[in-house]
Amino acid sequence: MTRKPFGILLLFASVTTLILQSADATAEPYLAVRTGFKCSQCHVNQTGGGKRTDFGVNYSQTHLYMKLLQSEGEPVMFDPKLNRSVSVGANFRAENVSLFEFENIFTEENDFDNSSRIVEANFYMQFDLVPDALSVYLDQTMAENSANREFFALIQNLPLSSYLKLGRMLLPYGLRMRDDEAFIRNGTNYTYNSHDLGAEVGFEPGPYSLVANVTQNKMSIVGSTVYRRLRVGGSFATNLRGADAQTFGVFGGANVGRFTLLGEVDVIQQDETPDRLAVLGELNYLITRGFNLKVTYEFFDRNRDVPNARDGQERFTFGIEPFITQFMQVGVYYRMNRFVPQNVRLNRDQLLLQFHAFF
Repeated sequence: MTRKPFGILLLFASVTTLILQSADATAEPYLAVRTGFKCSQCHVNQTGGGKRTDFGVNYSQTHLYMKLLQSEGEPVMFDPKLNRSVSVGANFRAENVSLFEFENIFTEENDFDNSSRIVEANFYMQFDLVPDALSVYLDQTMAENSANREFFALIQNLPLSSYLKLGRMLLPYGLRMRDDEAFIRNGTNYTYNSHDLGAEVGFEPGPYSLVANVTQNKMSIVGSTVYRRLRVGGSFATNLRGADAQTFGVFGGANVGRFTLLGEVDVIQQDETPDRLAVLGELNYLITRGFNLKVTYEFFDRNRDVPNARDGQERFTFGIEPFITQFMQVGVYYRMNRFVPQNVRLNRDQLLLQFHAFF
């Protein structure tokens, strides 16, 4: 029988997200909260992820690393600009996952298993047609299957620090965690595979941010207030076609010294399906420059009308994430999965080894 979620942890995650935030953050939300930056400070896509801006490139090459990679005594710096109008970027992530045995009376399928995969292999291009006003942006997935993730025209620096995007784009919602298997990502169906043709308008005056996205099939709205150490905000999304479905939630982040806290709570509603609940609480600790310690608690309630002991799913993740150099990060994580004992697959603990190269 699965354990009921620890009351203190659930209360901690819930209260935290009610009073904190992170504006749909970045591919590394804790970095946005730790630095106090908005997503648009470091990413071309204002809602996070993908190609880095000039500031984002400079920050990653001068602030994130443990050890500066040098050549002939000089720092190795990569210039993404091919010329005044065209620039490039890339992310490559590979992962090895070991699944450990889980023994119960229902099945003997509990053998140790190990597998590797490419999590991300994306190439980015940006064409600045009118500097700081009009650009065209491309985000192309190269592996394991080739596909276009984003391709849009971006009009920026409009009144009220606003912008307009037209084309194919990732759909904004909540914390844009890199882990698409996180319950707040997979459970809400807003992952890095959630992209569509449509339009997006955003306003970012001062500490405020409001984003509205409408595509062929969905609509989502994300609002937040971003301060140096504290953020508050929330999200709403609904289907425009197909099943009648709505998702809404609050999410947050705060930074105190070396500690950075993230949290999100989402309610998922769909037709006559019982309401579902996804919760995340994450604590990051900066051990030393470029070396992050991460502890994450997740809970997914598949049916809020059923006791958690019958359908509640939990995950605890403990990991370290050193940025070895200005172009490379590795991660080592141990994940404890807890679900009903009949489900062997979702009860097996995992050891995850990750490699990330970027520019």
